[in-house]
Amino acid sequence: FDFQKLPNLYHEASNRLDIINLGEKLASGEDITNLLSEALEDVIFSFVKVGEEELILADKLKNNLRRTREAFNDNFDQNDPKFISLKEELERLFKQKKLNETGKVVMNENMGSLNRIYEKIKELNRQNNLLRAKYNNDAKYVRVHKRILEGNKLSLTERKICEVLLNVKMIADGFVLQNMQILNNEGYFSQEMKRFLKAQFREQNIDLDLEASRYINNLVVREYMNEFNGIGG
Repeated sequence: FDFQKLPNLYHEASNRLDIINLGEKLASGEDITNLLSEALEDVIFSFVKVGEEELILADKLKNNLRRTREAFNDNFDQNDPKFISLKEELERLFKQKKLNETGKVVMNENMGSLNRIYEKIKELNRQNNLLRAKYNNDAKYVRVHKRILEGNKLSLTERKICEVLLNVKMIADGFVLQNMQILNNEGYFSQEMKRFLKAQFREQNIDLDLEASRYINNLVVREYMNEFNGIGG
């Protein structure tokens, strides 16, 4: 027995078990947000009877896995339906249990699928960052902006929504900075935010019905509370 091969065999066995565990967790429907992050980095390929071309492809595939993982981690709006759809697409690719196969044809197929997912998440991140720049790099208001659009509660242009929310941001940020302890009393903070929101929309000659008012207020309050409690990005 060649004892020099023992560490490699142990390493390969460990990686095989990790892949099996990943498959089982995927099949059980377990939340895999963090699991995907680890798996994308740690997938190891079994190099059995492969040539130099397959090894080069395997390295490229692993690099693509890493950059895709990083692009998903860079997204600061993971409740976005587009993000969720891409995450599910990535999960389906894992569920096929082919990412670690070393056949040239299979690896090229996986490379193509992974590249398509990567390009989509990269474009989504680009759009998010453009919108974030309009809100002085405040991701909270990007998420509020997008949820308002998705909720179909207001018949307003994106430009108008941005204009109103920027005014709300200026007032709300000032209010919070004057007394950070206000966020320890969510009920009171919510009441004050409701008042600010109504005043700003009224100033822009925009009528808010009760449902829309509550919806937008809840969005804004939740973002500030999540930030205060260290949740989200």
